[in-house]
Amino acid sequence: MGTEWADVSQYQGISVDDRYPHPVLSFRTNSGDRVDRLAVENARRAKELLDAGRLRVVIAYYFFWPGQANCDLHRELLEQAGLWGHPRLMSMIDVEGAPLNGDKRIRDDQSDEVNDEAARLAGWYGNRCRVIGYWNPVADPELWPHRPPWLRLVVPSYGRPPGQPLQTPPGFFAHQYTSTGRCAPWPDDVDLNHTDLDLPELLTQFGIHEEEGEIVVSDPVTEGAAQLHPFDGKLRPIAHPDNVNASTRSPAQPWPYDMWADVWNETVWDGFTLPTTGSGDAEAERRSLVGWVLDTAARVRGLEGKLDRVLEGEEGR
Repeated sequence: MGTEWADVSQYQGISVDDRYPHPVLSFRTNSGDRVDRLAVENARRAKELLDAGRLRVVIAYYFFWPGQANCDLHRELLEQAGLWGHPRLMSMIDVEGAPLNGDKRIRDDQSDEVNDEAARLAGWYGNRCRVIGYWNPVADPELWPHRPPWLRLVVPSYGRPPGQPLQTPPGFFAHQYTSTGRCAPWPDDVDLNHTDLDLPELLTQFGIHEEEGEIVVSDPVTEGAAQLHPFDGKLRPIAHPDNVNASTRSPAQPWPYDMWADVWNETVWDGFTLPTTGSGDAEAERRSLVGWVLDTAARVRGLEGKLDRVLEGEEGR
């Protein structure tokens, strides 16, 4: 079945309203340094529709121009509209050649600059799942050949069945299949997109989980650290907490907190003793695991040196 959505800009003439039929919406905020004339209004309307439950996710995008404001202006406009920081907001980087009279105005490999912007966006969101790209590997293969492995792509390919673009590069998840679609409330052509993912699957890919009506935005670090959290209500103390950045050791975030406890206590700071030997004696001194590794390496090196000297003496006889 899949999921459909429109992406719109000032060229549609009017902003989105409650006649829009899909649970996903994409709209443009800016083209490089230039503000889309409907960006702020679309963002405000989109927030209203999100808060009313009419939309489930919004993909705000900007058109990339080398050396221009791009993601900075994108964020500024979303902040102005009150949409930035919404748990159902995504950002998309639109990378195209911008042809004029048949000649591309954007040329050559732009990967470094685009990838830097993708990383900045992911840092602002605190979650790479919330950043995606738009790129045509047929028309513009040279513009973005090197992309982060985590980045998912919307691929334009017109005149083909929805979900079946001519090429599916790594990261592909959605197909923009027409630029002449029909979708309320716009009277004229709009771009339409399709993914084979049903809405719950799509939201999961975007790092958005819903539990009993609540929105839970996933954080890969927190999810990974959850494996170290023993059980609810238990909070392990961190040895030498001054060595851990205060922003990452709040007891209000128990899973990352337990991750730090494991890393610092078990690997760096906790005391370890050597196991009991056959004689029944145990090493009384307590050291960190790292300390034992370094101590063992030093002892092995010393023994190797002694052995070398013994062997040299044997050969000299």
